[in-house]
Amino acid sequence: MSDTLQPTNSERSGSPLALLGQKNFRRVWLVGAVAGTMRWLDMLAIGVYVLEVTNSPLTVAMTLFVRMLPMLLFGAVAGAYAERVDRKKFLVKFLLLLAGVYFILFLLAYTGNLELWQLSIGVFISGIFWALELTVRRTMIAEIGGMKNISAAMGLDTCTNNATRALGPFVGGFLYETFGLEGTLLLGTTLHIIAGFIMMQVVYVSEPIRGVRLSIVENIIDGVRFVKSSRAVMATLAITIVLNLFGFSFMSMVPVIAKNELGLSPFPTGVLMSAEGCGALVGALLIAFFANSRRFHQIYFFGASLYLCCVIAFSVSGYFTSSVLLLLVGGFGLSGFAAMQSALVLGNTPPEKRNRVMGVLATCIGFGPIGILIVGMMADQWGAANAVTLMSGIGITLMICVILFWPEMRKIHIL
Repeated sequence: MSDTLQPTNSERSGSPLALLGQKNFRRVWLVGAVAGTMRWLDMLAIGVYVLEVTNSPLTVAMTLFVRMLPMLLFGAVAGAYAERVDRKKFLVKFLLLLAGVYFILFLLAYTGNLELWQLSIGVFISGIFWALELTVRRTMIAEIGGMKNISAAMGLDTCTNNATRALGPFVGGFLYETFGLEGTLLLGTTLHIIAGFIMMQVVYVSEPIRGVRLSIVENIIDGVRFVKSSRAVMATLAITIVLNLFGFSFMSMVPVIAKNELGLSPFPTGVLMSAEGCGALVGALLIAFFANSRRFHQIYFFGASLYLCCVIAFSVSGYFTSSVLLLLVGGFGLSGFAAMQSALVLGNTPPEKRNRVMGVLATCIGFGPIGILIVGMMADQWGAANAVTLMSGIGITLMICVILFWPEMRKIHIL
């Protein structure tokens, strides 16, 4: 297996608009849109709620830690398990389960009986779905759209995710300021039911496993073994770990910085968090329509690097307007990282190994909770802004190390 992507001159045969014309692709894409909107809306609202109840940056960080912990614990298992079940039915059942969880939390909040441990359980279950959604739904997106259209498919799906990053916090801040946490939880119930029914309409048959049927543990081992054999996948996962450990951890501190450093209420805090998604949406649209596979590695590396630079600048900004602009630019860089991450992994992996290798990717994303925990503890001691400055500075240093070890990540790849 070569360390370069396989599609050649035919790779542009399907545009994002053409893919959306396919009913099954459109439905799986819509499920991601609905679930993503709720994820980012929920993240903002729960962060603000926990800060109001506890006034503790560490506790706020712990809510995001709990949400992302399943990536680390179950990412590889989810990828291996996805090869043994009907992926469509699996996602439908989990979406309806989430609807039930959110409805129970809504009733608890509405009656005034909601406690943090109950909220944490709901957040943890939502995090399990996040790990499954990455490995299962994104693989479905790639297979339905066709690997020759991987750039358009991943770019379009990233556009959706970034649109929800922009819309979710904005709506979340408005809902929280208007209806409180219970309004957010009731909307979560509704959106997950809608997503479940959309997924029911998808016509999709999981590809049968060829050859010897491996156990889940053997699948995981085989996925790790393949990753070690591919420089392209290894470099992709190394950057994934750096960004999730030292970059994305800043998200848990945005409500804290917004309140303590910028003096913002929930609604403008939502606007601040939406800025990143707006920038990322613009970048993802450009990728979906114009990205050339020869530059996938460059887009991925330089996008991740730009994001880290903007995060460190945001941490010392001190002004609402400059903070919004920095997150807009950072989001633009993030789009390159987000779209190319799955494209590089899927494009450099043979079909029979994609789910298990995507599971390894989910585990690497799962390093995020460790960074969130560290930044939360730092924030309790030295303040949220200082904690984000230190973490993102370490991330930039490690990105320099990555490009020195894998110089091919900054080069054009001739296919």
